[in-house]
Amino acid sequence: MEVNSNNTNLASQFISTNSEVKVNKSVNSKEQLNSEMERLAKDTYHKDQPKEPEATYDKPMTIATNHVLTSRAAEEKALTDIRFATVNLYMPGGEVSQSVEKMFTQYGNIMAEIAAEHPSVASKDWGLSISQSGELEVTGSISDKEKSLISEILNDNGDFVAAAKKFKSSMLEHIDMGVRGWSSYDVNEDNFSKTFDLKEILDNSQGTESFKQAWNKDFSWLELNDNISSQLRRNAERK
Repeated sequence: MEVNSNNTNLASQFISTNSEVKVNKSVNSKEQLNSEMERLAKDTYHKDQPKEPEATYDKPMTIATNHVLTSRAAEEKALTDIRFATVNLYMPGGEVSQSVEKMFTQYGNIMAEIAAEHPSVASKDWGLSISQSGELEVTGSISDKEKSLISEILNDNGDFVAAAKKFKSSMLEHIDMGVRGWSSYDVNEDNFSKTFDLKEILDNSQGTESFKQAWNKDFSWLELNDNISSQLRRNAERK
């Protein structure tokens, strides 16, 4: 029986350049040819096929873009940091909002105490900042004596001071992790006290009637965000 030339050509495709792979030349039928091709295929592509070289190292791929090294892990971490910063800067359950709300709950009693002990000072225009050392400092056009009187009352309230410190640390931490919005402004340890007036923030964090009905509380994180944005526009420089 003559072997079909097409089948012979097909068989030749299985011949490896490896010198150890040999073809049985006594192929006299189609069945024998198929059997030989099957054997040869197994030998060539399974038994005798050289193994892929093992990787020299196993690390995530790193790509250089504009002289900045990046990788999938680095990108995922950056996105996680941005999401984390966004929640803590802007959302009602975030660190910034929660710290200001804690100040807000103390603020009414503090102002009532100032009005009772120093009625002439309570109605005057003054502000409140937090220094690099973490102390509350009274600002504005009132006298040094009046500043001292108010400052003493404020700094004696441990919960209020702790919340003010938390507000500052949270802002500084998360504003550097973000990419837009408040993170567009240059806010740091050196200029924080000149950027934010805590009294202005608290005076403008009162919720509207519709907000109070919806959230069942006086403090409004929406009003807070509006005032922080306003103070940044007025007092901070863009990066």
